[in-house]
Amino acid sequence: MSLRKTIARHPLLAGIVFQAALIPLAIILAGLLEIPLHEHLIWSVEAVALGALAVLPMLALLSVLAMSHWDSYRELSAQVREFVQRLFRGALPGAVLLISLLAGVGEELLVRGVLQGWLSERWSPAWAILIAAVVFGLAHSISRLYFVFATLIGLYLGVLYHLTGNLLVVIVTHALYDWIVIHLYLRSRSPG
Repeated sequence: MSLRKTIARHPLLAGIVFQAALIPLAIILAGLLEIPLHEHLIWSVEAVALGALAVLPMLALLSVLAMSHWDSYRELSAQVREFVQRLFRGALPGAVLLISLLAGVGEELLVRGVLQGWLSERWSPAWAILIAAVVFGLAHSISRLYFVFATLIGLYLGVLYHLTGNLLVVIVTHALYDWIVIHLYLRSRSPG
């Protein structure tokens, strides 16, 4: 069976494998680029609490978009809803939590920890944050609007990481946001 057919038959498993693979990739790249990820992953209750609180502005932005009558957002929302509901249809309990945690850890280690960290050593923090955010947006660009939205989220997470210096904060924020939004889409119905 080809890789394309396997992914089509098991998209959730493919997503889990992909997100999980980002973690060792980030660790390997950090080692090659001599970026001490472990020094920027500071475990504390305060970091977890700050990460949980930091999700609120992201949810506020999503709420503003959801309350708007913007056709582009409504089309994107319907597309994401259909994808999420198809992806998690029949999934085992804990699948949303697993993919949210893997995305939070893998994407933040790679984009904020490695990419933004490496760029910060060479350029100003502002350029590092901006470039990492655009890469983050490109990685999520299923449409122009989603690219812009993901880039804004990337800017926010980049600034949050720059201000705290703690990857755990952005990992918690990212994972919690994904977990909440996936559950919202799983429980929502198409307006039509």
